[in-house]
Amino acid sequence: MAFSPFTKEDFKLMGQVTSDRIPEKLDNKIRELRISLGQFPEFKLDYFKKHIVRRPMRGEKGEVFRSPKSYTKHWVIYIVGGDQDQVQLNIGMGLDYIRVGLAFQIGRMVKPKIPAFQVLQTFLGVRPPLPFRDALYKCIEKKGFEIQGFDSKNVDEIINHLETYVISPDKGAIFIFIGKLWDVREAITKTATDFRDVFLKLMPFYEELILAGGRYEFHPPD
Repeated sequence: MAFSPFTKEDFKLMGQVTSDRIPEKLDNKIRELRISLGQFPEFKLDYFKKHIVRRPMRGEKGEVFRSPKSYTKHWVIYIVGGDQDQVQLNIGMGLDYIRVGLAFQIGRMVKPKIPAFQVLQTFLGVRPPLPFRDALYKCIEKKGFEIQGFDSKNVDEIINHLETYVISPDKGAIFIFIGKLWDVREAITKTATDFRDVFLKLMPFYEELILAGGRYEFHPPD
């Protein structure tokens, strides 16, 4: 079945989500979203694993986006392997919002390599600025992207926050998210195409961070 927008009733079901349970109706809706995203050319597993990230990618049950991980009143789906690359194409849902965009996992190293968020900060901090910084600035400004948990929507303050953010050494793994935050009123109007459109704007930055983190093998189609 094709994905239809989340409803107000779906948001009410979020109150029943725990670390080991997502209500069946809501779980089915998430699965429909994953499948619908997988119908777009760039998220077809055979294409994505050999071109977008330029590395072998096993996927999960034929899909690029993994099954949902649930927490108390919250769930998240992201690109398979996003916890290891430490940069994710990420969708999350809470009691009163849906987020869609880039998420960075900080504080967990699967094996020694440059963390994606550190690469991002390097790109943003180089003087004179790299084209990456200018492109990200214009993308945030044009699309109205914001940082989850950061009050300002001013693009200069957003870029400055990303560039200067420092993690306290006593903290465990944390996440930094940038993209769209849709409240209930907005979220209930969003189709799979709307989720895709956000990712399309962020995909160049996602791929650049993957490559700059050492993913320089190219796997052409068979």
